[in-house]
Amino acid sequence: MAGYPIELELRDKRALVVGLGPVGRRKVAGLVAAGARVVVVDPAADRLAAWPAEVEICAELYRSEHLQGMTLAFAAASATVNRTVVADARRAGVWVGSATDPKEGDFTVPAVWREGPLTLTVSTSGASPALAAALRDRAAKALGPAAAGLASLLAELRPEVLARLGDRAEVRRRILADWADPRWIDLWLAEGPEAVRRALGERLAYEIAGSSPPLGDGQERDGGGAEPWPAPLS
Repeated sequence: MAGYPIELELRDKRALVVGLGPVGRRKVAGLVAAGARVVVVDPAADRLAAWPAEVEICAELYRSEHLQGMTLAFAAASATVNRTVVADARRAGVWVGSATDPKEGDFTVPAVWREGPLTLTVSTSGASPALAAALRDRAAKALGPAAAGLASLLAELRPEVLARLGDRAEVRRRILADWADPRWIDLWLAEGPEAVRRALGERLAYEIAGSSPPLGDGQERDGGGAEPWPAPLS
């Protein structure tokens, strides 16, 4: 049975990482980036790395008490310790992921690429993390910068669409759906971001001018058409 993909809001929530091998250190880095309050448990934790202030270091053996107050936990130590962490977390009602066997835990973590507002994830449900990472890298190389740039541009333009068309739901939905079309990524790759900005603005002006009521504050071109909005960056 397939898992349920989800993106968690972990800002200011407590997360436990048991074990600071390569896997554990990656988990700590990802949790810190998500704004979690991370607790690290490893007898050698105080010697393994320098941690940011938001990471609490417990240089000791794992105990079930470490799970108190946690939103989720990662078991990234030895197989024996990981099984203990998983069992304790289940009893405590804490979601737990296991580096030993993903099927032992409650979740797996996909391969992730982030830029701006865009997050690309690839998961094999624990079958092959290496394959997930390779596919992520391939997708990011092919689409990442252009797709991330488009996402940033749409984040900039969307509030103006909602403000101008807040009570014209059909036109608003049509514009936003059109702006999500993959052809804009193709245009970005072929001609650059200014071509996309200009084309999106022209598309918006066309939709508004063709609707009732027409665009009230738009300017006229010499030929009588609505001026594309927003203007391309200079």
